[in-house]
Amino acid sequence: MPLYRRFTTLALLALAACAPPPAGEGPEPVPARGDSRTITAAELATATQLNLYDYVRAARPLWLQQQARSNPTLVYVDDARLGGLPTLRTVTLSTVAAVRYYDASAAQQKFTGRDLGPVIHVITK
Repeated sequence: MPLYRRFTTLALLALAACAPPPAGEGPEPVPARGDSRTITAAELATATQLNLYDYVRAARPLWLQQQARSNPTLVYVDDARLGGLPTLRTVTLSTVAAVRYYDASAAQQKFTGRDLGPVIHVITK
């Protein structure tokens, strides 16, 4: 086989490898989302998980990491304290309008007068 045909064959194989998979094959596309500190209603609308803990674990796993600190991550629903991270399992996605993650300093500003660590703030519909 002449040298130019070998290069042509290799180029065609490389192009085929770069082509997207046919519809219905391959991984599902990741939905567009806002910033890394917010989960939007549009993002939740495409979720397959049933509770917020499972969704956050899949979509924003860093929110669930507990650092060695005196104030663990808390969950607030609307403006009421719900509890620690495990309480996210009690929140069904169908009731959530948005979720926002606050680091410790932002949480202390948002929820003034409290000595807080990070907060996951759930806003219901």
